[in-house]
Amino acid sequence: MTAACREACCSVTPRFTVTELFERGFRRNRAAPFALEGDAIADAEGNSARFSLALEADRIAEIRFRASSCTTLIAYSEALNELLAGFRPDMAAQFTPQDLVAALPGVHPLKQNRAVLAVAALRAALLTAATHHTARPRESGDPALDSPLARE
Repeated sequence: MTAACREACCSVTPRFTVTELFERGFRRNRAAPFALEGDAIADAEGNSARFSLALEADRIAEIRFRASSCTTLIAYSEALNELLAGFRPDMAAQFTPQDLVAALPGVHPLKQNRAVLAVAALRAALLTAATHHTARPRESGDPALDSPLARE
């Protein structure tokens, strides 16, 4: 039996498991952050997350994160990386915690609040990217500065 295709060509929403996302995310959690790094966001339970972004041609090329040692939080953070790579930052900012919970079924209801933390931390990184992007000096004919984020 082969694994289900996870490519966009199949128009099937990829199905992830907490275990496989945690395993990949655990390795990514140790990677050095990119230059566009958001503020760390923490919850009342002591969990925290911080995301950083690599942008190429006004798209998210890769997302890295640092998260506390909560398995669910690391899995949700890795899911954001896999789901939103290739998106424009303004489109990624529309991704909600409910979208993240739906993308990763099987998480115990008491742990689903980690999705709120992960999405809030991602939005902090997106805000940093938008601020950095609009702070660049405008050069005529620069298509990167004609994006919706640059007009904010």
